Amino acid sequence: MADIVTHFGEIIQKECRKNPLLARRMLRFGYRAKKLQLMAAPGKYTTKAAQMAAVQTMTSMIAPLAHPERAAMASLFLPCEPLQVAGLYPYSCEGFGCFLSGTQAEQEFLHYAESEGLPETFCSYHKIFIGAAEKGLMPKPRFILNTTLACDANLLTFRRLAEFFQVPQFVVEVPYQPDEYAVRYVADQLREMVRFVEKQTGQSIPEERLREAVSRSQNSMEQFDQYMTLRADKKILGELTGEMFSAFTLHTLLGTPETEAYTRQCLAEIQKAPPASGVRLLWMHTTPFWVEPLRRVTDFNQDVQVVGCDMCFEGLVKADPNDPYDAMARRVVYSAFNGPVERRIQRGIAAARQVKADGVVWFCHWGCKHTLGGAQLAKEQFEAAGLPCLVLDGDGCDRSHGGEGQLATRMDAFVEMLRAEKGEKV
Repeated sequence: MADIVTHFGEIIQKECRKNPLLARRMLRFGYRAKKLQLMAAPGKYTTKAAQMAAVQTMTSMIAPLAHPERAAMASLFLPCEPLQVAGLYPYSCEGFGCFLSGTQAEQEFLHYAESEGLPETFCSYHKIFIGAAEKGLMPKPRFILNTTLACDANLLTFRRLAEFFQVPQFVVEVPYQPDEYAVRYVADQLREMVRFVEKQTGQSIPEERLREAVSRSQNSMEQFDQYMTLRADKKILGELTGEMFSAFTLHTLLGTPETEAYTRQCLAEIQKAPPASGVRLLWMHTTPFWVEPLRRVTDFNQDVQVVGCDMCFEGLVKADPNDPYDAMARRVVYSAFNGPVERRIQRGIAAARQVKADGVVWFCHWGCKHTLGGAQLAKEQFEAAGLPCLVLDGDGCDRSHGGEGQLATRMDAFVEMLRAEKGEKV
């Protein structure tokens, strides 16, 4: 399978140099084939919930390629319920950066982006997408919506893409200080965003339907929070890729009936799962799913399980769906990624206790200043809370950075230490 993917990635990169539209059609065909494979044969150890998240995420990647006239580019933390009500497809820059890496087609677009002036230290997820867009692989969206939350690359990437595609852009500014004033401020901007979408599409977004979508969002978040609590005493085998599928499901696809069904399935499965055993890890930030030696440590391992990832739970908040703008704004403003890094660390400590993690991995994705800058403080505060913390350096999607063996070696040593602390045989 790896050889097939490698060959396919090479074909996409080569074809894009001479015929980007054909490369796009080939990419769409490949993703549709992968979706069929996920539906028909998800894998021996893959749970039904994990299969649902994978299929839903794959579907969300195919839609903008197949129907760009109904695609609106949206940053990861943007509330997408208004787009769903309008019948538009959220078009994820970060998602395609991730998927092109999974397709092993990222190097062509990384090199192109850097040749066009983007620094090596810029986030590789964004660089991949910018390179793919400017080389013609990615289709033109109807318009672009993004927040200023978490990632400083947002400020450059989406402005650059709006200029490149010559499409309108709407930016939701999120105040750094999370408080009720910020909630009201963001809620007002989301109302303006809805008017912007209505103007661009010529169709209305009824508030009643928006309330229904936000109600599904709140129910999905509540169910996932319950799932995390129950997971403390249960064992579910998974893989690093699955954490990223879950993150997209709980962000870009939050508010859809499919995401509500996914979190409901999570609850159903965890209640029937066997008792917890082995080393339990909480993962902070994106996962380097492409690192095969690391995956041998974490994926479908009876002795080691990643039991949570903050990319999935950072925005779980309680809110009243009867006021959909307040609820959506509250999710953004009180995200653990907003404000000082201490908020993210404290949310991680609370989650680690919720899922009864034995240790924490703080993954320093190359180019993410927020995560890199907070690494030492995170290690100190997690360990002060009684949670051993491994700071792991790498890249979430750029294979050229290498270091695969070192990542796995350090993870192995960390796991062995945790096993010794638990009194297990090493």
